[in-house]
Amino acid sequence: MAHCGAGGAALAGFPRSPGLGTKGLPRKGPGERRRLKAAVSEQLCGDVLRLLREEIHTDTILSVSGSLFKVHRAVLLARAPGFHSQIIGHSSSDLTNELVPVDGVEASEFKAFLQIVYSSNKSIKNYEEEILKKMKVGSVMPEKGLDVSLQQCRTSSDCFLGKRKIPEDITGGSDSFISKDGYDLEPASQLGEDLLRLYMNRYYPDIDICVDGKSFKAHRAILSARSSYFAAMLSGCWAESSQECVTLQGLTHAEMNVMMHFIYGGTLDFPEKANVGQILNVADMYGLEGLREVAIYVLRRDYCNFFQKPVPRTWASILECLIIAHSVGVESLFSDCMNCIISHFARFWSERSFANVPPEIQKTCLSMQIQSLNHGNAAFLLMESDRLVMGLPRVKWTEAALSMASQLQEECVKFIVQNFSQIIESENFSLLLQSQAMSSTAHLLDKIFKAIEDNITAENSCSLLMALDTLLNSESTKEMVLNGFTCRIQAVRDKLWTFLVQSVYAVRHTESWKLMHTDDQQKIQAAALDKGDDRKLGRKPVLTSSQLKPAAGAVSKGYL
Repeated sequence: MAHCGAGGAALAGFPRSPGLGTKGLPRKGPGERRRLKAAVSEQLCGDVLRLLREEIHTDTILSVSGSLFKVHRAVLLARAPGFHSQIIGHSSSDLTNELVPVDGVEASEFKAFLQIVYSSNKSIKNYEEEILKKMKVGSVMPEKGLDVSLQQCRTSSDCFLGKRKIPEDITGGSDSFISKDGYDLEPASQLGEDLLRLYMNRYYPDIDICVDGKSFKAHRAILSARSSYFAAMLSGCWAESSQECVTLQGLTHAEMNVMMHFIYGGTLDFPEKANVGQILNVADMYGLEGLREVAIYVLRRDYCNFFQKPVPRTWASILECLIIAHSVGVESLFSDCMNCIISHFARFWSERSFANVPPEIQKTCLSMQIQSLNHGNAAFLLMESDRLVMGLPRVKWTEAALSMASQLQEECVKFIVQNFSQIIESENFSLLLQSQAMSSTAHLLDKIFKAIEDNITAENSCSLLMALDTLLNSESTKEMVLNGFTCRIQAVRDKLWTFLVQSVYAVRHTESWKLMHTDDQQKIQAAALDKGDDRKLGRKPVLTSSQLKPAAGAVSKGYL
């Protein structure tokens, strides 16, 4: 798997993710890959076409029927090797912006041809043959296309930066698309494949980039079109714009290799040992939004298995992905990781690697887990949090998880009490009753009943009484033989009844009073110690000055 490393200290001591690389994991999420490939391909086409339209770092001028077209030899060689061989191949390549005539073609036709060369994401062989026929050259397209023209270019030392020869181990053909790191390179389109072959064979480079002691031969035009950072650096405002060799700091040669493959080919995969978190940082630094999206895709695929049902080997890697997403500010990925953790929180919190999650993210996990409470899942979350509290060992790495589980348990109990009448109807509450029936202590139900007793108010007393009556009369309660369970419910009901009788005047003005059975209302009023009355409250009496004086005197003497 591509390895995590974003965010520095936050990841110290974090275990490496299990082997979920592209070789060990079946390709999933084909829809995501298709959408990503289409987006990267479209961006690549747009960037390369901008080279033509804005005439960025052009090196050759073609004269066609009185019109001049500024082009790039490297692009023509990569995309139309036959045309390049016939028109530019025999020219003096050490001259910048040399004027080269093109005969037999109308300017409008040639303009359309250049648009296709620079922007088509498919093979342009047919268009190239057509333009050559109009130039009365005939079909000169070689069997291997680019390879023959490149081989011709190999013999001319003028084609290379500093007139240096290409290493003998670099060859043309499809073998060029297997990297030395052993991972398959899938370019986004035919345009990407052509440009990537151009880069890997090092033809027509005009700049050397030195990273981590290694040299990367590249093309100013393509770098400028694809990266806002390189566009600024090579535009003339920086000292590097006039240098043939530039040194970059802050990234490794492996990260530079990934970046260059994306710049030229729009590749959709990384080597297994790539530091995906750092590549995200590199993408932000160099203005490569497409590379950022590819990195997010790799994280979703290799770390999270596209958030399908987690299995043990993915729990730690999803936590790792959560940290990366947080450290580099990928909100959508962070949210997806968090939602997955919320759905299976007991699994994730009990992971040893959860102790390495930064405290602020742990707090977010707890907060979002509490926010997820609803009538259907409250009883389930109570049981799961209790399972954590009871099951986790009392060691250093479990301290955060135990504290969070205890807090979640308290919030679950509070939520259940506040929504007791709705929650007792849920399937998970029935499961809670069943689990407590098999327990020797029924401690979770004791927590709930204790919380009910401690939080009786005039507003909730009627609804709680009705809920307890429903629970006592339910078939599930009658069928279960719980140790003192029915007696415990009855004891809580008795306390509620006593409260209602003692507070009937306040209670009968609440909304929940109106929902009680008439028989219960009459029994409570009949037994009430303070029945109150139906008279409306009068105005507060206004005392005269003579009536106020005795009271004031009493206060001054300390009697009141």
